[in-house]
Amino acid sequence: MTKQLCKEIITTYKTSLLALAGLELLHSLLLLATAWQFSGLVAKVYQHAFTDFPAAAPVLLALFLMLCLQLLASFQQRRIIIRLSASWRETCRLRLHQHVPPTSTSPAALSLQATETVDRLDHLLSKALPVTSALLFRTPVILAAALAADPLTALLFALTLPIAPFLLYLIGQATKAASSREWHRLQQLNAGFDDMLRSMMTWKLFAQEQAQRQDLRALSQGFAQTSLQVLKLAFASSFALELITTLSIAIVAVSTGLRLLDNALAFRTALLLLLLAPEFYQPLRQGGIIFHAAIESLTAWQKLQAFVLAPQPAAADGHHEQLQLPPAIHLHDIRYRYPGTKDILLGLQQETFPAHKISVITGPSGCGKSTLLKLLAGLLPPDQGLVLLNDQPLATMAAASRQKLIAYVPQQPHLYAASLQENVSLFQDVPAERIRQALRLASLDGLLHRLPAGLDTKLGGNGLPLSQGERKRLGLARALLQNRPVTLLDEPTAGMDEALEQQIIRALTAFAHRRTLVIISHHPAIQAIADKIIHLAPYPTEGADRP
Repeated sequence: MTKQLCKEIITTYKTSLLALAGLELLHSLLLLATAWQFSGLVAKVYQHAFTDFPAAAPVLLALFLMLCLQLLASFQQRRIIIRLSASWRETCRLRLHQHVPPTSTSPAALSLQATETVDRLDHLLSKALPVTSALLFRTPVILAAALAADPLTALLFALTLPIAPFLLYLIGQATKAASSREWHRLQQLNAGFDDMLRSMMTWKLFAQEQAQRQDLRALSQGFAQTSLQVLKLAFASSFALELITTLSIAIVAVSTGLRLLDNALAFRTALLLLLLAPEFYQPLRQGGIIFHAAIESLTAWQKLQAFVLAPQPAAADGHHEQLQLPPAIHLHDIRYRYPGTKDILLGLQQETFPAHKISVITGPSGCGKSTLLKLLAGLLPPDQGLVLLNDQPLATMAAASRQKLIAYVPQQPHLYAASLQENVSLFQDVPAERIRQALRLASLDGLLHRLPAGLDTKLGGNGLPLSQGERKRLGLARALLQNRPVTLLDEPTAGMDEALEQQIIRALTAFAHRRTLVIISHHPAIQAIADKIIHLAPYPTEGADRP
């Protein structure tokens, strides 16, 4: 699993990692040159009674320039790491979005994976990568310089260097188990908190909120205790590393000092070695925190892989290109009930939504109209029966095939914290003129003209808010832009005045040509353009007479 994670990061970000390695090597060489120049300047001042201070100006200028170059190299390294970190989080969340079917995943589990898991996985790049690059480049450069200057000091460096990794390996065996326990507790806490939020009104109605509060407090305390165990291990390893590196530096300093007093070592060489010793052990001193960050990242990667690669119901690839477009939609003995309930919400024996036609679904609230639309879109699997596009089962089509065939607009289209252009195109590369045309057909051209930055105006989040009617028309503009053979609309004109509704109806009538258009609506004006009207009634409850 560790090799797979490292291989994927190296393969994906090869260019950036090479740039980071080059900057680290440059930083190490500048560090070595700075220590050499500074030791030479100090040796001249204190050993040779140096009094020609103007002659030291070039050396001081060189030292200043080298320090500036070191800061610049460190700044560039940090920029690369920040960019890698952001890209890696985006890649992980995109993979999560692409591979996890919404029908088999609870929102609580998905939100935990998309936030906490991905953030912990990022520790490998944001925390471990800088120290790893220093170990791979700075440590060998300083070791080589010490070998050239004084083989005995280089031997001390080489002998004390393996102690820290060995110690980390021993601590790591306990850290893995503690990190796994912490993750399990976090999952329990997340699930408990999600359940409490969903059922808060029920708990209050039955006066059980105090008991639920106690359960949540127990889960929080359990998570805090396991987190404290991980922190204790991190503190112990950091303390041990600090102790080992401090003693190692002391051994080098004592050895250098004794040989300097015995005139067995030059002053400049001794000072150079004393300047380099803390830099040599600096990556190891940071190794404790970085090691635990790497363990957390590995645990998060294992959880993410297990989550993404969990076995899903087998599905054939599907070949929508073989369909006659637009396809008719046929329902055969459809039954659907909400997970965890016994009562059937929706039941249809035989129903057809004809191609090249406008079908309107009507019925009282709660009879399953929106659920039926999600079944037609493939967002929900029926508990029984088949949804066919012509003669091909929708369930056996690949997700990519369904996406190219079907456009679905819910009652409340989501507004992203992005520009108007990105909200309409759903972050696809689409010419601006096509987006303006879709907005015009959805009667949003007036809004576009009023916006301060046009298509680049930010919406959602801290951007410009939209009314409910504007959101509905924005969802309609998305469907018009996607231009797919099957388009499903849930109450597209709800809350609109008569004039605006007539504009939308004219656009839908023109859009329905050579498409299968299915609309949920109880408005007479929408029903007037329907080629077929399907009336849904609530499915009889258990024990009642069925039609």
